[in-house]
Amino acid sequence: MNKKSILCFGDSNTWGFIPGAFDPDTFYMERYSKTIRWPGVMENILGSDYNVIEEGLNGRTTNVEYPDLIGRSGTSYISPCLYSHSPLDIVIIQLGINDLKVIFDRDVRMITDGISEIIDMIQMTTFGPDMQSPPQILLLSPPALVHEGYLDVNNELIFKGGKEKSMQFHDHYVKLANKKNCHYFDLSSAVKYSQIDGLHLDEKGHKKTGELIASKIQDIFRLDE
Repeated sequence: MNKKSILCFGDSNTWGFIPGAFDPDTFYMERYSKTIRWPGVMENILGSDYNVIEEGLNGRTTNVEYPDLIGRSGTSYISPCLYSHSPLDIVIIQLGINDLKVIFDRDVRMITDGISEIIDMIQMTTFGPDMQSPPQILLLSPPALVHEGYLDVNNELIFKGGKEKSMQFHDHYVKLANKKNCHYFDLSSAVKYSQIDGLHLDEKGHKKTGELIASKIQDIFRLDE
C-alpha cells in the first residue's frame, strides 16, 4: 500500500508558534517541537501509512501581501509548493486569521474569496495521487480570536475589530467548501486559542487539533475505499 500524502498548508498555528514567546525588539520566537505541533500529533495517530508534510508560515495570509514583506500570501506559494511535494492525496488549508490584521482592512467575505482563490489554484493542478488530477482538499475554519490584545512592534493593536469577524469564519467557510466540493471541518467549535496572546494554539490546543483532524482524515479515506 502506498502512503497517503497530506500537505498541511497554514500559518503560524501550523508552524507551531509558541504563545507569548515573541520578543518584538529582537524578533526572537520559539516553536513547538514536531511531536507537539498538530500535524505531528496527527501523523503519530495516523501511523506509518501516512506521510504528513508541514507547510506553515508565520504571518501567512490568503491572497494579500504585506507592504514590507513578500511571499506571505497563500496564493504566492501554493502552486510551487504543490509541485514540490507531489503527488499529494489531500491538502489541508488552515488560513484566515492573519487577514484580520488592521493593516489589510478586510471583511470575512474578502477573506473567504482569498481562500476560494487558493482552492481554485489547487483544483486546477494535476498533482493528485495519480498525477493526472488534483488532490482532495480539507478546509478548516480557524478558531475565533480569544481577544484583540496582540501588539505589534510599535505597541499598537494588530487585530483591533478582528474578534467579531473571526466568529464569522465558519458560516462563510462551510458554504465555500460545499460550493467547491471540498471536505470541511469547523475547528472553531472545538478548539480555542491560548489566553496568552489570543491567536495561537498552546500545547493542549495542538493536541486536540491533531486528534480531531486525524479522525477527519481517517473518515475521508474510509469513504474513498
